[in-house]
Amino acid sequence: MKRIFGIFSMVVALFFSSCIEQDYALWEGSLVEFQQAVVLNPVAGQTFPRVTVPNTQGSVNLQVNFVSAHRANDEVITYKVVPEGTTAVAGTDYTITGTATIPANSSFATVTVNIVNTGAIGGSVDLLLELEGNATIQPSERYKQVQVRITRPNPPAEG
Repeated sequence: MKRIFGIFSMVVALFFSSCIEQDYALWEGSLVEFQQAVVLNPVAGQTFPRVTVPNTQGSVNLQVNFVSAHRANDEVITYKVVPEGTTAVAGTDYTITGTATIPANSSFATVTVNIVNTGAIGGSVDLLLELEGNATIQPSERYKQVQVRITRPNPPAEG
């Protein structure tokens, strides 16, 4: 009897675990996001992460992920400076272009922030960037911002 019950149990298990056609929903949107926003924790009390660089670094490259099927043509996306999270001054502390290009058949673009060496004046300034996308590619609401903190060494002590 135990043997019959065991065989019956295996037949029932096989019957219920057989292949079932399932219709999985496929997402067909297109988003862009900062890689640093995906992998780094947000600043305390904020929704964005911070990348800290010295003013002597020259430039910092921020990777932009393209979350979509590849496109046959280049895609130019825009980004902006968010004044509410920025104390850095354009041209004095940094320069940017405001656009990044996702090459055809690629998943990535690079936003380059050129850091101006303001010398040993002490303190730090912040630059908050936000992806805007373009007409067909939207920014990810959760991962569209990243802040760059530019540190400046203290001046040498006199004496």
